[in-house]
Amino acid sequence: MLGRQLCDVSGLVALVTGAGGGAQGGLGAQIARVLAQAGAQVAVNDLDAAAAEATAEEIRAQGGVAEAFPADVADSQQADQLVARVIERFGKIDVLVHKAEYHSRAHRPDQIPLEEWQRSVAVNVHAPFYLSRAAVRDMRKRKFGRIIFVSSIAAIRTSVLHGVPYVTTKEALYGFTRHLATEVAQHGITVNAILPGFIVTPKLAAHWPQERIEKLGPTIPALRAGTPEEVASLVVYLASPEAGYLTGAAIPIDGAVSIVPGGRMDPENCWV
Repeated sequence: MLGRQLCDVSGLVALVTGAGGGAQGGLGAQIARVLAQAGAQVAVNDLDAAAAEATAEEIRAQGGVAEAFPADVADSQQADQLVARVIERFGKIDVLVHKAEYHSRAHRPDQIPLEEWQRSVAVNVHAPFYLSRAAVRDMRKRKFGRIIFVSSIAAIRTSVLHGVPYVTTKEALYGFTRHLATEVAQHGITVNAILPGFIVTPKLAAHWPQERIEKLGPTIPALRAGTPEEVASLVVYLASPEAGYLTGAAIPIDGAVSIVPGGRMDPENCWV
């Protein structure tokens, strides 16, 4: 007799930040949808209330369980309140997926406005700390928890596409992932980071010329861009009971870009 389905997250409650936008959203929205399809109850967070509701409504329309929880997770009080509201609504938090991030528009250090640097640090570093601190308090009681940071290969490989604030904060998140994992492992809580490479989401496709996307894909060792579904499927695995011994890892999902010797991503379309 066969056992239960692998990577079954039925009954788990997942909070996904940066998950707004519905069908036209980015990775966060896709992660929320796939977690719901796999059986999780999903708390959809976004800074934009309408965007969060768009994803939650889409999940419900497909038969899933989801509710929108707008909040600025870079604010410690709002982050604490967000976790408390999710626990009040669903009774617990089993899975925390932090996808919310901030990209500074300026790249050169001498041209970066102080407020953009501060916002990058707030969303990309402070927010995961605030959320983890609040979520761990609940997870520890039940000896189970999954914390998943959706970071970037910029954490381990310099990328001129993103600039100093983004790369610096993603490397900081990498260090936080590893150390937090050691602190909470004894409580049945895992902490991992996913490092996506070039992933074509509906949001990216709406902002990048199709010609640029098509030109970049063949320069990747896998000869194509990644899909949001591939990243979301990895999240589901990390959220599942089967991933209980995998913790403190930073997992590239980038078509082998991060292991190509030398090189960095060139903004004009190639890995050089």
